Amino acid sequence: MVNQEQRESAFLWILDRLQEDQVAVPIIARDFTPEDWAFIFEGLPKEHRFELWQTLSEDKKSPILAAMRDDSREQLMSLLSAQNIEDVALTSSTAHLVEILDVLPNKVAKGLIQKLNPEETGIIEEALNYNDEQLGRYVNHEVFTVSKGVNTLDLLNELKTNVLPAYTDSILVVDEAGHYLGQIDINQLFGCEEHTDVIHIAEFSDRVLAADQDLFEASEAVKGSGRSMLPVINKQGRLVGRFSIKDAIEVYQEYYESQLSHMGRVSDEDLFAPVFTSSRRRAVWLGINLITAFAASLVIGIFDQVLVQVVALAVLMPIVASMGGITGSQTLTLTIRGLATGQLAKSNLKALGNKEVLVAFFNGLLWACVVSFITSVWFDNNWLSVIIGFAIVVNMVIAAFAGIAIPVILDKMGIDPALAGSVILTTVTDVVGFFVFLGSASLLLL
Repeated sequence: MVNQEQRESAFLWILDRLQEDQVAVPIIARDFTPEDWAFIFEGLPKEHRFELWQTLSEDKKSPILAAMRDDSREQLMSLLSAQNIEDVALTSSTAHLVEILDVLPNKVAKGLIQKLNPEETGIIEEALNYNDEQLGRYVNHEVFTVSKGVNTLDLLNELKTNVLPAYTDSILVVDEAGHYLGQIDINQLFGCEEHTDVIHIAEFSDRVLAADQDLFEASEAVKGSGRSMLPVINKQGRLVGRFSIKDAIEVYQEYYESQLSHMGRVSDEDLFAPVFTSSRRRAVWLGINLITAFAASLVIGIFDQVLVQVVALAVLMPIVASMGGITGSQTLTLTIRGLATGQLAKSNLKALGNKEVLVAFFNGLLWACVVSFITSVWFDNNWLSVIIGFAIVVNMVIAAFAGIAIPVILDKMGIDPALAGSVILTTVTDVVGFFVFLGSASLLLL
């Protein structure tokens, strides 16, 4: 197992080789976990991911895909052929396959499911009945069960010849149809009479989880139960699987990581997602921000009869600054995440910068057209429409550049970019926005 420093060092080594058109991995990579490999792939520009992917053995690919963030997994799989995907899917565990199927078109996913054996097909179809926030989607199917008609002697003999799944502290009792009937503490089992049917010593408590339960709530339940695992049942009372303390810890980790990086609504975005994909996702939030900016402008516009021509500029100024501000904050968030995880370095900084500036440019064009049209109708002034459209595009592009440059510079100075970055960024977007907008107006209107 490698530590964070070793993983980051290996990432930089791999990235430098790929920049030199060499595909190689360091010796330490043999100790990488799927999570380590996921970290490596998420930090690589898109054009290098497939090159590295081809060097991996087939048994590593499925766990790596399952460990990646949703967006990064989808981007990597978009580089693979249908046959590549099928090969990976057919060698996957059911838990990993659920994650992979999630990002495939329905037709492709159904075709893959049909090629599985009946037992795997049932497990996959059961998991896909639940959404991303429900326990049934991620339930652990590695569970030791015993039929209600078995006696304790037979059960003890079976335990001697079987290796129990990790984090198993009880045996789950089911009937012929798979309905959950209760559980037997393993320590309790050794003190029972040999020929007692297990159903007579099984305890059915309220410490069970529902498959449609919220994933985070289920984790809280396991944590507070004092047990290493709890059974999971569906609405019909049939045993679906189990949820262990290890599973709960993983949920906590993912939950709190997502909370820490949620600012700007780009927490799960791939560092090198396609320009148009990133543009489309962020355009929604820019639109919402635009609405709030116009609301502030309408308040200022109450005084338009007094200020006449000057009031038009005063009304529209907050829009220019606000659009630049949210663009910069989105890029700032992505850059800080890359620096914090070690996925952003000097060798891939330019690639991220190019991508972010293009995202800002295309979003700038989109919303500049919207704002220019509204301005033209509102003030009946075509020159004013051109000025604000130009100012929005320029300010958003500068904001994207600043969103990368500011945290990188602060990090080199030993200052926490998460603490100071947004303050500096706001100043930059306000100053640039007002300067370009009012400067252009001075040249064209006066």
